[in-house]
Amino acid sequence: MILARYKERRADSPVAWWTRVVGVGLLGSILGFWLFGVPGAPMLGAIGFLAALLHALAAARLPGPAGAVTLVLAAAALGASSTPGWGAADLPDGSRINVSPVGLSHVLTPGTPASGTADCGWHPASGHAQPCAVIHGGGASFARLRIVFPLVIASALAALVGALFSLRPVWRGRRRLAAGIASAGALAAPILFASGAPAALVPLAGHRFGMGGTLGTMLLSAGALLCVAVAASPRRGPEGDRG
Repeated sequence: MILARYKERRADSPVAWWTRVVGVGLLGSILGFWLFGVPGAPMLGAIGFLAALLHALAAARLPGPAGAVTLVLAAAALGASSTPGWGAADLPDGSRINVSPVGLSHVLTPGTPASGTADCGWHPASGHAQPCAVIHGGGASFARLRIVFPLVIASALAALVGALFSLRPVWRGRRRLAAGIASAGALAAPILFASGAPAALVPLAGHRFGMGGTLGTMLLSAGALLCVAVAASPRRGPEGDRG
């Protein structure tokens, strides 16, 4: 069995091995509860647990390719999460404001196929020429909001660098560092977004802003958990090989 092979080759005790796997699952549960409420806790908890478990089992036989594939998947998820909506606010007139890391879209008649929108952005990736109005005194909050998109892209690039480090055994210690940097950036991004958007944007002023429950935050969470799974892998693999 792969699990038995891994236990023969690993440098960690069974307690340390399972602590890492369960720890990633627990992190996923916390992230899921924050972004998706009660249903999200078991959902992202299971994703985190399975990501860590499958990566560890695959790394028992192919430590380099396992890390590379995991980090490439993480980079793809993070990159794909950088432009869809992460949060929204429902207005009293029945319209809805969707906010992403790059811009804002005011959906005038949600639920209708041909709903008009009023869009604005703060990054070219939004595709919106109209800049978003900033609340007076909200410059610091807007600066936090503007950093989210480049932070997610930088995290995706760090994951790709980690995947490259996986290709040579002498570089695999650096892979864990790259994965740790990528996961830290990915986990910091929603905190900056949640604190920056409602305090910075005029269209959101006075309205209740909700975070999570979107495809964008799901992709972000999956990418972050995959990076954490690699970053939490043992320092050394078989025969002293750095994992």
